[in-house]
Amino acid sequence: MSGTLALASTIAEMDRDTLRTLVARRRPQAAGTIADPIGLAAELLRADSIARAILPLERECLRALLIFAAHPGAVDSDTVGRLTALGLVGFEADAPAPLAEVTSAVTEALTAAGIDPAALTETDAAAAASGTSGADRAPGSHDTSTWYSPALTAVGQAAESLRVLALRPGKLNRNGTVAVASLRFLADATSIDVDSVSRIVTALGHAGLTSPRSDEQLLVVSASAADWLAHDNRDRWLALAAATLAAMPGALRTTLAASGGDLAAAASAIPHRFPLLPAAELTAATSFVAVAEQLGLTVGGVLSPPAERLLADDHTAAGELVARDTPEVAPGVYVQPDLSVVVPGPLDPADEAKLGAISRPEQIGVAATRRISEASLAEGLEQGITPDAARALFERISLTGIPQPLEYLLATRAERIGDLLVDEHDGDAGRTRITVSRPELAETLLVDRSLQHLQLTRPASTAEDAAAGTPIRLYSRLRADHVVSALTDARYQPTTAAALSGATRGAPGASSAYSLDTAAIPVVDVSPATGATPITDAHVALVERVYLAARAEPGTGEFTRRLELAMRDRSPVLVTAEARGQERTFRLLPVSVANGRLRATDQDAGVERTLPVNTITAVEPS
Repeated sequence: MSGTLALASTIAEMDRDTLRTLVARRRPQAAGTIADPIGLAAELLRADSIARAILPLERECLRALLIFAAHPGAVDSDTVGRLTALGLVGFEADAPAPLAEVTSAVTEALTAAGIDPAALTETDAAAAASGTSGADRAPGSHDTSTWYSPALTAVGQAAESLRVLALRPGKLNRNGTVAVASLRFLADATSIDVDSVSRIVTALGHAGLTSPRSDEQLLVVSASAADWLAHDNRDRWLALAAATLAAMPGALRTTLAASGGDLAAAASAIPHRFPLLPAAELTAATSFVAVAEQLGLTVGGVLSPPAERLLADDHTAAGELVARDTPEVAPGVYVQPDLSVVVPGPLDPADEAKLGAISRPEQIGVAATRRISEASLAEGLEQGITPDAARALFERISLTGIPQPLEYLLATRAERIGDLLVDEHDGDAGRTRITVSRPELAETLLVDRSLQHLQLTRPASTAEDAAAGTPIRLYSRLRADHVVSALTDARYQPTTAAALSGATRGAPGASSAYSLDTAAIPVVDVSPATGATPITDAHVALVERVYLAARAEPGTGEFTRRLELAMRDRSPVLVTAEARGQERTFRLLPVSVANGRLRATDQDAGVERTLPVNTITAVEPS
């Protein structure tokens, strides 16, 4: 009871902004049922609420709470103020007071974590040294000059991953994480190892370039992805880096300040500095270090020069360092007779997008290697890149011309456009129609065992079409996208009606009509939130109710809160009232306090009494 009253007294003295901050930090779960300081204090002193509040506290704050419980005057006022703002310190007899519930929770949590609470209250030299393992390193002793290599590699990996996700969104687990199967598919499609893909997907999420569609359990590219891809590699990296640093876990950010810029050392120091931090948050800090290393934010765990500038919010200086250390746009690519393409450096974003549409990556880095194949050209056609447009691209950017094998591949691909045309069909024959230009190809499709699940059918009327030399139509009851996937997997080269339409319009000038925004990244706008609301509407309403309730009876707050607590607990109290110079004490069960009057049941006399609140001189436990 005393703990609730002491905390209620603290809450009652808070102004709106302070009260709002407390509610935002503690997030009381029963927001809709809290109407006054007593109700909020009781909620904040629940065991689970206290546990949530103390888990992220630093070692010194936990130590201060234990010392304050035994010797309130031994803790400095600034520390007491911080703990009061968290709802962990009460107010009694015009002075800050410890809360027994908080002290008990801290003691139990430390013991469960294997820490002796008594030892913690003693001078803890190790705590003072916590997180400083990197501070002893002399400035410049760790070489971070190679940061640009992982940085440019990560940008290339991020761009490639975005293009794949745009064409095939990732699957999400029920807890919101990306499914392992999707990560493996993305790794295979981009020639990046699974662990690296996972870290890149994390960075894309931090930058808002991907968005979860929880209703469909899909990870899709966001509306801002096309804009990001339209920038050069320098601006892309700055955007990824700034967003990732902004997402640094709070415990890691706090510890980093004492680590001399050594992010890895800061992560290692977290378990000591934050002894009650949950395992999930420790894992998050470790994972962040791995993401930072892959992005070139750190080299060997130590912050790179541009990352230091970004953390200091000096984006101009960071941009200057990036411009100094990274290469300019490459003059072109080297196309080899084996259909591999060596990309010696960053390309113009539009050229990169077109090359990415018609080739697959084999190695992504400062210099990259890609490969062209019939399958990649078919995929490019689906995105609006015709063989003629591809030829025009290579004529312009290839420093080795167009080798004969590539010319042959482009020519044969152009001849076969429309051989297999797949589109949706609204009729009894099936959901999908496949228009085949050659009779022998149609016969092959009908007897191909790998396509049996499509249940292809050919109406009798198509025999006459074959005899007349007109295209043959086959039908399937599966959806068009399933049919296209099956044909592609069986090494046929289907074309959708939409792609053929675009190819017809684009030839021979398709290269000039190609649009980065429409062809390279067909984004799904899921309208992601641009910022999180500090507290919910229910919590805002709670703040207002508690604030007004605390000021409903000015000058009688302490007695009123004691009576309200007795009403909540349905417990009798000893109420002393003075009138006409005489004092009397009653053992009462409070019923209501309204309009300046207490209405209560006198359990000893068996009557109901009404007393003016301003005559009450004491309220004590019964």
